[in-house]
Amino acid sequence: MTSTTVYTTQHAEGITLALSMLDTSSFARQAVPVKLHMGEPGNPCFVSPAVVRVVVDAIRMAGGHPFLFDTVVAYPSERSHRRGYERVAARHGFTKNAVGCAVVIGERGIRVVQSDVPIEVANQIYDANCMVVLSHVKGHIQAGFGGAIKNLGMGGVTKASKRRVHSMSMPLHDADLCTRCGLCVPACPSYALEVDSEWRIDRRTCEGCGKCVLACVAGALRFEHMSLAQGLAISAMACVRNKQVIYVNSLHHIAENCDCDPSPGRILCQDMGYLVGTDAAAVDAASLDLVDSVAPGVFRNATGVDPRDQVAHAVALGMNHCYSLRSV
Repeated sequence: MTSTTVYTTQHAEGITLALSMLDTSSFARQAVPVKLHMGEPGNPCFVSPAVVRVVVDAIRMAGGHPFLFDTVVAYPSERSHRRGYERVAARHGFTKNAVGCAVVIGERGIRVVQSDVPIEVANQIYDANCMVVLSHVKGHIQAGFGGAIKNLGMGGVTKASKRRVHSMSMPLHDADLCTRCGLCVPACPSYALEVDSEWRIDRRTCEGCGKCVLACVAGALRFEHMSLAQGLAISAMACVRNKQVIYVNSLHHIAENCDCDPSPGRILCQDMGYLVGTDAAAVDAASLDLVDSVAPGVFRNATGVDPRDQVAHAVALGMNHCYSLRSV
């Protein structure tokens, strides 16, 4: 597999130079969504509006018509409906005046099938020929870490597909193999499991992260269909197929918890700049390599989940994790 170039820069202004080194000719006269998580109330560790403005201005320089975009969430939150998310976005500084383009929140999607899994891709992403995916690199209690793949795999689809991705990794229990050791109980971040004389699950509470399956040493638990990492990769691929996509990962405020968590938790390592490339697996792999270079294994140690599983599954679907790093 040949390598793809991933550009690295310490300053937001360097993103403009990196984008100029990539082929953005297809942006001309096109509506270009800038896919971004605009932050959960209480969590300040999202990508700043000032950085978004740099990306938006670069798209305009290439002749494109950018708009800032995200989808409503499936869990109880002010961001679970369009008007609520618009209010949150504005409070966080994501206004037309600040970022230089419209801010659009999607609720509906178009059904596509990727790897035999039906996924509802957000209308605005489905209709786009090209896109920029701007992602904050951080930990994630269920997926190990969040980067470009997670940004698209969960954030690029409808509520129904968000739930589907999680439901596919719910645990199935084999009573004959279960030793009732209880190792799965502390692994569950949703407190959905109990083990005494028998194994029990509250499926209304289970969020389908699959961490109990990973914790089971007896082989008594398996995923209902696939791991969360595989589901995220499939969903992300459904969002980007047949499109020209540029990925920008921000390695700043690298917190323990996802931007969807109202509390970011502790900062896991120092700021490390920005990465820009044309393959989600390569940009995420480069992000993990940079973090591991100063804090080896910090995401896995903090979350109990291997963050590279997402990348591996994305590669199996046709993405490319081989990269060469170039400073700009």
